[in-house]
Amino acid sequence: MRKGRLTMDELYKYDVIKNLVENNGNKNHAAQKINCTRRHINRLTKLYREKGIDGFIHGNRDRAPAIAYSLEIRNRIVKLYIDNYSDTNITHFSEIVSEDLGYSISPHTIRNWLLDENIISPRARKSTRKALKKS
Repeated sequence: MRKGRLTMDELYKYDVIKNLVENNGNKNHAAQKINCTRRHINRLTKLYREKGIDGFIHGNRDRAPAIAYSLEIRNRIVKLYIDNYSDTNITHFSEIVSEDLGYSISPHTIRNWLLDENIISPRARKSTRKALKKS
């Protein structure tokens, strides 16, 4: 079982269902509190009885998105920009990556990766340069 902290919404649902099960409360009233249907309340009570508090943790927590690029690809592209293409703008560099490496990565994603490394485009505006110096 996964142990972890619940978000406020998950904790509220847990408290309402726990109170419902332990005090033999009203399912319609619990459904109004959580803003869901009575059928969903039945699912949550079954989940509470089977898994307890761990059942209220969302199943996708701590998982990377299926479309996320690996850290290896990210580091490879950032290193490529630093070593060979530091004089090109981000949009042109994304086209180069698409042609040469075969990765179809948007300029916005590449820009975010480079900003994480404190690298900006040579065509960046004054406000962008100033904001980078502040952070």
